[in-house]
Amino acid sequence: MRPFQKVFLYDLKMTLRQREAMFWLLLFPLLLMTILGFVFKGSGEIRLSVGLVDLDGSALSRAVTEAFQAIDALKVEVGGEGEEREALRDGKRNGILIIPAGFGEAVASGRSGEVIMLVNRSEVTTAQVTSSTLRGILEKMGQAMTGTPEVISVREEEAGEVKDFKYIDFMVPGILAMVVMFSGLTGYSLEIATYREKGILRRIKVSPIPLSTFLAGGIASVLVFSILQAAVLIAFGVLAFGMRLKGNYLYIAFFVLLGSLTFLALGFLLASLTRNSRSAGLAAQAIGMPMMFLSGIFFSLEWVPAPVRVVARCLPLYYLGDGLRGVMIDAASLFDLWVDIAVLVGVGLAAFVASVRFFRWE
Repeated sequence: MRPFQKVFLYDLKMTLRQREAMFWLLLFPLLLMTILGFVFKGSGEIRLSVGLVDLDGSALSRAVTEAFQAIDALKVEVGGEGEEREALRDGKRNGILIIPAGFGEAVASGRSGEVIMLVNRSEVTTAQVTSSTLRGILEKMGQAMTGTPEVISVREEEAGEVKDFKYIDFMVPGILAMVVMFSGLTGYSLEIATYREKGILRRIKVSPIPLSTFLAGGIASVLVFSILQAAVLIAFGVLAFGMRLKGNYLYIAFFVLLGSLTFLALGFLLASLTRNSRSAGLAAQAIGMPMMFLSGIFFSLEWVPAPVRVVARCLPLYYLGDGLRGVMIDAASLFDLWVDIAVLVGVGLAAFVASVRFFRWE
């Protein structure tokens, strides 16, 4: 029992003496709680973007349009049918409603007036909310008009080029991006911190093996393992959950390798700035966890306040997730995703230059 007490007290004292470790252990959880509280506090202020097309022009259809415009939870844009359909295809609308000609006459004669609804189902986390919200509003309007909700019927149409995705299609690229991030931040880079802590780097410095060769071998093994992880995750998503994969496999591999190199560079920077492997590991977790929650890899950024959306677009994980999702879901080309590629390359190069600048042998 006494050896256990000595080891316990030794580790406790060493932790208390490390100011970096104390920050990540005590202050960071409070910071993370503040961030999440801010994110989900504003979740009730979501505004769906809805296009409304009035092809009837009757007093009743105008009243429906004005009623929709008065709802604070909706951002309603009134326009022509072609214009609104195009906005839906471009992802600028969560859904559109089309009031066809003869709507007012049908309701006035006691028959059911039909409204056509189209929902953007590429936003898998908001499509169901959009559909149920619009149906509920129209039902209440019909009940207010005649006392029966069935007076307005809804016919949902496919939204043309906007594909209908399952949540698994949205989730797998996010999980893959998260795995790539944590592999880079907490993988081989932490081994470098451990090697420095144990004096192995100092021995390599005076050995015939160049440091570049030593690091390149380790990085290559990480990249091979990243490709293997991606293959296993994608295969599992396809076989177990019926994920629909439409992208080019080489493009997927390109983003996996680019993301791995970017986060490896960030991991090396952490290993260069921290004193030991424990502090490096804690710092990696402290950086990775907020990115996982704030980058939108598991949920649509429409569900968070505008300031958080700005923060998300400053995080490299957002661009890795967006790139993987663009390739795997939308079958996008690398040229279409040049912004994601440019950001990942820029972050990786900046982190590499900084890690070289602050690298310590011991």
